Amino acid sequence: MKIVVIGGGAAGMAAAASARRVNPTADITLLEASRHVSYGSCGIPYYLGGLVEDVSRLVTYTPEEFRRSRKVEVLTNSYVKDINVSSKRVVYVSEKGEEREVGFDTLVLATGARPVVPKIEGLGLNGVYTVRFLDGAVKLKEDLARSKRVTIIGAGYIGLELAENFKRAGREVTVLELLPRPMPNIDPELAEIVSRELKKNGVRLELNKRVVGLKGDGRVEKVVTEDVEYETDLAVIAVGVKPNVALAKRIGVELGESGAIKTNSRMETSVKGVFAAGDNSEANHIVLNQPVYIPLAQTANKMGYVAGANAAGGSEEFPGVVGSAITKVFDLEIGRTGLGEEEAKKYGVETKSVLIKARSRAGYYPGGRDLWVKLILEKSSNVIIGGQVVGYEGVWGRIAALTLAIMNRFTPKQLVFSDLPYAPPFNPVWDPLIVAARVSLK
Repeated sequence: MKIVVIGGGAAGMAAAASARRVNPTADITLLEASRHVSYGSCGIPYYLGGLVEDVSRLVTYTPEEFRRSRKVEVLTNSYVKDINVSSKRVVYVSEKGEEREVGFDTLVLATGARPVVPKIEGLGLNGVYTVRFLDGAVKLKEDLARSKRVTIIGAGYIGLELAENFKRAGREVTVLELLPRPMPNIDPELAEIVSRELKKNGVRLELNKRVVGLKGDGRVEKVVTEDVEYETDLAVIAVGVKPNVALAKRIGVELGESGAIKTNSRMETSVKGVFAAGDNSEANHIVLNQPVYIPLAQTANKMGYVAGANAAGGSEEFPGVVGSAITKVFDLEIGRTGLGEEEAKKYGVETKSVLIKARSRAGYYPGGRDLWVKLILEKSSNVIIGGQVVGYEGVWGRIAALTLAIMNRFTPKQLVFSDLPYAPPFNPVWDPLIVAARVSLK
């Protein structure tokens, strides 16, 4: 059996490894357009800030290690030029610039996503970057060493992680955001806490700012908005990503409403024998029971696991997502799962919610910090459909618990009587999650 995987990111590598586990004798080839595979792009901000000293620490497997351990032929610097589904051939340009072909019985598209870049003047200036790929991160870090002022366009996860790490590197940091708050995927009252944390740590946060251009004589010197120009030595665009579906469209794979690849729970596309996984694909939202596009690393790995197994003749299903995510900005941890209030409204779901402020540890135990918990309930069923936790410690575990509660359609009463662990160094005897659930019962 011949299996070809296109893309060496999280989904592609997971697919190749999973296919090998299912079918020890399959002929598996992985094609990657860049020179790196199996690296943690989520770690790039921390490399830029100096927490990760060597970029090689972000690489999980080199191509040679993966060939040896998984018996997968990994071809880097190999750009896929065309796919012929009827003859089951992939045409690619090799590292040496030669046009070659490889045959397949099944194919996995793991082409990932590309940064969204606004259509503005000045994108070709030196000192303008996106943050997605390893080679670009190395160049950015070299440029950062020669720069004093950095302007980040976008205040989502990546933008704010970059802001923290550029401050750690001793730079003056300005963040420009089109919307009236940072972190637009959390609700406004919690986003305000994030704003305060940024300003407290010396980040210049400018909201309601539409960037219309970049200016400079060969190199960026100013970021121009509709009403203000910001002087800068570097500009980083971090306004999101879009699915890389060029190859999928070329072979007639059906796309969903989001523009990402439409798949079933087996990660099969509309083209027989072609699977898709990762940041190029939609996933079923467990709360909404409809496809959504939420490109996250843990989702890509699981999608890849399922796609690779099934491409090799196995039988796995991917149940979907609830959009769980977490990050930190300086000392503040920020987590969310399920639907936010604004998001629910967009999908026509009527909600009610509670927001409480608590302490992370027992009152008598030293070191407790502030913690805010928001629960979002579906009004008609009283089921928990969303949760957001912001605080200075203990956010991950509470978001993890809420994720499982949402996936299992808990009511607040079921959350109140959940047997969550307790000890004074970790939480009060009434954990903030349980306090929020009790308040919602009233």
